[in-house]
Amino acid sequence: MTDIRNTTTPDVRQPATIYITGDTKPDALYTALAEAQKGDRIVYHVGQHCGGIHRHAAARAETDKLALLFCKRAYGSTFQYLAVKR
Repeated sequence: MTDIRNTTTPDVRQPATIYITGDTKPDALYTALAEAQKGDRIVYHVGQHCGGIHRHAAARAETDKLALLFCKRAYGSTFQYLAVKR
């Protein structure tokens, strides 16, 4: 028989989602990464294609192995572009 009880401890932290899409500072992504904890998601752009002022910083953060990059469908043909802190 399979045990289906919830075995997650109540003090397990859920990852936070940080939005920097409206932030125009060029170092906003690195500032958010410095303040974030491992597993936190940083939404750096919302649109049909990856764009915005934070896309190059996100690529550098992935190259520097600070974050993993993902995109997630928001609605219709609009996507959220995320950096997840390593």
